[in-house]
Amino acid sequence: MRIPLREPLSPRYIYINKGIIHLMVPVVGGQEISTDNTCRARLALKDFFEGGALQELNAYKDALIFDIALLEAGNPLRIEKEGRLTQIEAYISAASSMQSGSEHAPMSYNNAINAYLAKPSNLYSIQLRPRYQDSFSIVINPAFSLERKNDATGTPLSALYNAMQDIFPSTEIALQDPRSVLTTAVLEALPESPGFKKIRKVLTQKCKELFNQDIDFTSYFRRVGDKAFKQMVDQNHINELLRCGPTNPATPEENIDALLDTCALRMWVTIPANTSFFYSIPDNIPVDIKTESLSIMTQFFLANLNVYCKAKGISTQNFGVILDASTDLSKDLVQLVSNTLSTGGEVEKAICTFCNAKAEHFALSRALNENDITAVQQKFERTWLTVTGTDENPHMDDFMILDTETAGEAVKFVVHQGAICANFAEVVDPVAAWATPEYFARVRTDFAAHDGVIPSQNEVVVTEIDVEIETLLTRLSESQLNYLPQTVQDECRAHPIYPSMYFLKEVARGSQDVAEAFLDRAENKQTLLKTPAIFTDYSGRTFNCTAYEYAYWAKDTHMQRMLERHMDEETRAQMLTRINAIEAAGLRYQQHGEEHCSAHFDFGPLKQALQAFVNGYDGWCDADNLIAIQEAWIAVGKAQCDIPAHVAQEYCRKDRSFAPVPTFKEESLPRGLTIYNWSTGCHDSWFSQAGLGSKFALLRWSFQVTANLVLWPTSEGVKADLAAISRLDEVRTEELLQARANLTPKVMREIRGRIHQFFQEVEARQSLADPLLWNTEPEMTDENITPVHSQSGTGL
Repeated sequence: MRIPLREPLSPRYIYINKGIIHLMVPVVGGQEISTDNTCRARLALKDFFEGGALQELNAYKDALIFDIALLEAGNPLRIEKEGRLTQIEAYISAASSMQSGSEHAPMSYNNAINAYLAKPSNLYSIQLRPRYQDSFSIVINPAFSLERKNDATGTPLSALYNAMQDIFPSTEIALQDPRSVLTTAVLEALPESPGFKKIRKVLTQKCKELFNQDIDFTSYFRRVGDKAFKQMVDQNHINELLRCGPTNPATPEENIDALLDTCALRMWVTIPANTSFFYSIPDNIPVDIKTESLSIMTQFFLANLNVYCKAKGISTQNFGVILDASTDLSKDLVQLVSNTLSTGGEVEKAICTFCNAKAEHFALSRALNENDITAVQQKFERTWLTVTGTDENPHMDDFMILDTETAGEAVKFVVHQGAICANFAEVVDPVAAWATPEYFARVRTDFAAHDGVIPSQNEVVVTEIDVEIETLLTRLSESQLNYLPQTVQDECRAHPIYPSMYFLKEVARGSQDVAEAFLDRAENKQTLLKTPAIFTDYSGRTFNCTAYEYAYWAKDTHMQRMLERHMDEETRAQMLTRINAIEAAGLRYQQHGEEHCSAHFDFGPLKQALQAFVNGYDGWCDADNLIAIQEAWIAVGKAQCDIPAHVAQEYCRKDRSFAPVPTFKEESLPRGLTIYNWSTGCHDSWFSQAGLGSKFALLRWSFQVTANLVLWPTSEGVKADLAAISRLDEVRTEELLQARANLTPKVMREIRGRIHQFFQEVEARQSLADPLLWNTEPEMTDENITPVHSQSGTGL
C-alpha cells in the first residue's frame, strides 16, 4: 500500500542542502528589493523568533517522528530522517534560547540581526529623505543616505534635499515619446554636416540600441492603387518627398523624420510612450507633488547607482553623505537633472556622466562605462516598479537592495520563499548554541558554498513509501493512524488484527488508562487478553506475545495488576503457563535487527552506567577531563533510551522525586512521559528526544517537576538516581512473585487466603501455644501469600 509521508517538501523557513538543514531567517519581505516597511519587517522577525520558527520546527519534528515510525531500523531512509530529527532538535534548542526574556541568550535576536546587517554582505540598506518621514525608520550601516534632521529653525540639514526643493518646482518636464528619444539620440551621435548615408546608418543603429528593432531604411513597399511595389530609398527619393534640393537641402532632423515615416510606420505600435520613469511624472500636477516625486526618484536612482558602485568595487563611499557635505555639488547635480528633463534627455545617463565628471568627489576607482550605466538603469527600473507597486512604503523612507550577482563569501543573504533571508546559524547567539557549536559551524561552512539560489522545495525529501497494513498497525499509535488518508485509516481499523495490535501497542507504551478503556469496550475481552500479536515498544523492541507476557517481561507491576483484574480463570491459567515458559526459556524479541531472548528487562546496563559515572566523577573533575565526564553521561543516556515506558514514567511522575529514595509501593503510577529541557526551557516527551544517548542524558534527583534534560550533572544527583533505580529494580523483581500468586487457580488462592487469614488471627491473639505450627509451612509468608479478593479489588 502506498502511504504518504508527513515530512513536508516546502516547509516554512527550512531549506535542506546535501542532508544539512538550514533555518532561514526572514529579514525583510521581497526578492531584489525589500517590499516591507520597517514596522512590517520587525513584526516578521518577531513572529519568527517569538514562536513562528519553533512552531514550524516542532511540526517538522512531529512529521519526522511519524515517518521514522513507519521505517525499519537500519533503513537508509530512516537513517536520513533520524539525522534530520537530530538537527531539528538542535534548532529547537537554540531558537528557544533566543526568545525574548530567555536567560540562556543575553543577546536578543534584534541585536543579533542588527550586528549581522552591519557586516559587509550582498544586502545594502538605503535611507531616503521624503517630505513626510516615518519616525520608526531605522537603517543599519546604510550604503546611501541623506541627512534627515533639521536645524534649530526647522531648515533641513541635507544640502541635496534643499537643492531639490529649490530647483525642482520650476522644472519643466518635456513630453518624451519614443520617436523624440530616438531622434535626439541620432542627432547627438551624428557628426557635423552628416551625409544621407551616415544619417541612415546611425538611425538604423539607434533603433536597435534603444528599442531592439531591426529596421530596413534602404527600401519600403509603396502602394499605388491596388498594387504594391518595392521602393528603394536614397537621397533623391527623400528629397522628392520633402521637395528639397541642392539649393534648399533637408536638415538631418528632416531626413530622420522622412526615413521614419516611410520605412518604420508600424515601429511605434510595440514601443511604450515613455522610456524613463522620470518622464512618467505629469508636468501639470501641483508643484509640491511634482517636486516631491522628482526628489524621491532622484534619490532612489542615486541609491541604486551607489549600491552598484559598492557591489562592483568602484567606490566605497556613501554618495548621499558626499552630496550633503557640498551645497555646490548638490546644486550642480540637481540643476543637471532639471535641465535634462526640460530637454527630454536621458536623466539616468546624465547622472552617471555627472558622477564620472566628479569622480574625485565620489572616489570612483574607474569611470562608469556603457555597460555599467545600462545595468544601473535596468536595476533602477525593476526596483522602482517593485516598490511603487505596493502600498507598504507610503513614506518611501528606507529599503534594502539585494545584489543578486555577487558570488562567494560575500553572499550572506538569499531569497527564500518570497523573503530576503539570513542563515540562522550566522545570527545564532553563541550562548544559545552552546550545546551544539560544532553543528552550527558545519551549517555555516555548507551555506558558504551555495550558489545563491535557494529552491523553495527540498527535493531530497521522499514523499511516499510502500507499507503493508500489518506494518502500519504494528508501528503506529492510534493517534498517528489519524494522520493517514481516511481510506487507509478505514482499511486499518477494519483489519482483523487491529484490536489486538492497538491494545498491545498501548500496553507496551505504558498507556494503562487507554489500554483499560479499550478492554472495557471490548466484546471479546478474554480473546484480546489471550491473543498474541506483533507490536513494538518505544525502545524499538518488537515482540510477538500477549499483553500480560510483555508487562511481566518489562516488570511493569501496575500494568500487570490492571490486566489481572480483567482476566477470567481460563485466561489466568493460560497466562500462568506462559510466564512459566518465560521463566524457563525467556521471551524472544527483535531490536535494531538483532534477535534477543531474556526472561525480564535487565536494569543492569542503566545501573552500571550510573555507577560508572559516580565512580569516575571525582577523578575526572580533578583532572579537568570534561570529555570523560561527557562520555560517561552520554552512556547513561544510551541506557535510558532502552528502558521500558513504566521506568521512564517513574522518572517523570510529578508527585515525588528520586531523593529521598521512594518506596515504589504507590497504589498507582501516573503514566506521564514529560521531561524538562533545561537548554530550551521547554517541556518535551521522553521518547521523542533525538539527542538522548548521543548528546545528553536525563536526571531526576530532587527536582520537583519531572525528569530533567541536563548536559553536565553533579555526582550527587547521579548517586540519587542510581539509588532510586536500584530500589525500583528490587521492588519490581520481588513483585513478580505476586504475579504468579495472582494467576494461580481460584481454589488455591482461596486456600492460601484462608491460611494467611488464620495466621493473622493467631498472631493477633498472641496465641503461641504451639510454636511448631509456624515452622511447618515456611514458604507461606506475607511475601508470597495473598488474601482473597474479588475480581474488582486492587489486591489481585
